[in-house]
Amino acid sequence: MDNKVISKSGIDPKKQYSEYLIIAYLTYMSLYIIFNSAIDYFYESASIYRIGNYVGLILAVGTLVPLVRKVPTDFLIEPLKVNKAKIWNAITRGFLVCAFFGGLMILLKFAILQLNPIMLKRCQPFFYLDRLTPGKITTNTMLYPFTAFWQEYCMNVMGYDGMRTLLVGNHRKHKSVSVVALFFGAMHYTYGFPMIALTILFVLFMNYIYRRTKNLWVCMLVHIILGQLLFTLQLQKITFSF
Repeated sequence: MDNKVISKSGIDPKKQYSEYLIIAYLTYMSLYIIFNSAIDYFYESASIYRIGNYVGLILAVGTLVPLVRKVPTDFLIEPLKVNKAKIWNAITRGFLVCAFFGGLMILLKFAILQLNPIMLKRCQPFFYLDRLTPGKITTNTMLYPFTAFWQEYCMNVMGYDGMRTLLVGNHRKHKSVSVVALFFGAMHYTYGFPMIALTILFVLFMNYIYRRTKNLWVCMLVHIILGQLLFTLQLQKITFSF
């Protein structure tokens, strides 16, 4: 006998909540793109980097408020619970992905410097560690842990889990993560195509960790490490110049 709970309206609550998650996810991504496009139009492009996290912070709160009014709290916080039996496995996988993806980014910059250094003319020195020193650290960097947490929640819980539930069945997981990756890549379009490609690949790696570990905190930690490595390598400044 099917024990699945159905609401009075005849709709599966989990599916109904997933619809709200998807709406919130698409709203956040769409508004972020619109706001950053407006900022890029009215100001210098460098302003995007300086205030992008502030835009994300405002929009995150703006989309979260109506979401918590529609979706039960336990449904929203379930992905935040730590599975103690899998925590070591999650950390191990997170470390391996950090090492692998971080190594790819370092190799990418090294290869471009050897083959076409003009693409990285704005990306000197190789490791821009000064950006992390007390005198030069920015509020964007300080806000980054929140940004990493919210984006992981958006991508994997609101986007991936919500979409997979609506599409019905675990066999739809690859379609779900593909759509999420494309939206997240579009969110970084102001940085140019190389950054879009990097972020799409990044989402695929992060979703792998989430699917294998169901640990959002490890995803957030990996996001912080790799995100700061990307900005330290200044790969967001890659331009096509042949």
